[in-house]
Amino acid sequence: MAAPGGQCRHLYPDKKMYGIPGYANIKARDYVAILVAQCLPHASNILFDHKVLEISKDPDGLFDIITNQGAITAKYVIIATGIGDVVPNVPSSISGLNTLDNSSNFVQHYCININLFDGKDVIIAGGGDSAVDFALELVRIAKKLTILHRRSEFTCEPSKLIPLRQLVDDNRLTLMMNTDIIELEETTEYKHVLVKERESGVVETLNTDHVIFCYGFLTKQNVILGLDTMGLEVSNYSIVVNIETMETSINNCYAAGDVVTYYGKKKNIVPCFFEADRAVRSIKSKLDLV
Repeated sequence: MAAPGGQCRHLYPDKKMYGIPGYANIKARDYVAILVAQCLPHASNILFDHKVLEISKDPDGLFDIITNQGAITAKYVIIATGIGDVVPNVPSSISGLNTLDNSSNFVQHYCININLFDGKDVIIAGGGDSAVDFALELVRIAKKLTILHRRSEFTCEPSKLIPLRQLVDDNRLTLMMNTDIIELEETTEYKHVLVKERESGVVETLNTDHVIFCYGFLTKQNVILGLDTMGLEVSNYSIVVNIETMETSINNCYAAGDVVTYYGKKKNIVPCFFEADRAVRSIKSKLDLV
């Protein structure tokens, strides 16, 4: 990537984060900016747009890291590749989705640029935390806002339903539950969403400017080539680490963040800081012995 921030920056920069110690709510992009201001000035060398292709060890025990822009040698390595490659999780049964010319931004996968929806008619498809978070944010600027959910109940944090229900009572938000999107159609004159109510089977055509799918992502975690041949221990596509040091089964190779697993591991942002700190301190303790 060309800039730091991972999921926070590249998938949902305008999404508010509520699980960060010290912040009641903060946008993901703003939190990344704070971390960058705090951390990157202390980095002696920063290489963006370097995709790691392969890692091996030379006879001296040093890691040879092959990237798309050349080779790097290091004594210690910390793997922090996150959840891996991601693609939007959208039902293949939706007719017309794959044939859309999306130059008009009719279909969106998560809320990448909130300004796109200013004064627009917007449908949010989904019922989890992200769908509700985006609804609570977009209601301030959208001309009309609808949440369309496939199920009868939301799966978000229960506390978020209080402001959501109030918006419905105030006629600022429309809820369509037990409803599937069955077709999308876009021409130069209109944008249509065909929906079907599950119980009655009634099909309805909705006119809108944008559809935001919040059905989550499908992830594909691949172990970097070379690490597998060195004996890297993996469990369910995640790297197994020693929780006391964050070291992997490969000597001097550490890992932190969503890519790792250990007993009691929780995949949210707070443990990532603890894991990264412990990995760095473990490496520093080895350096102090040299």
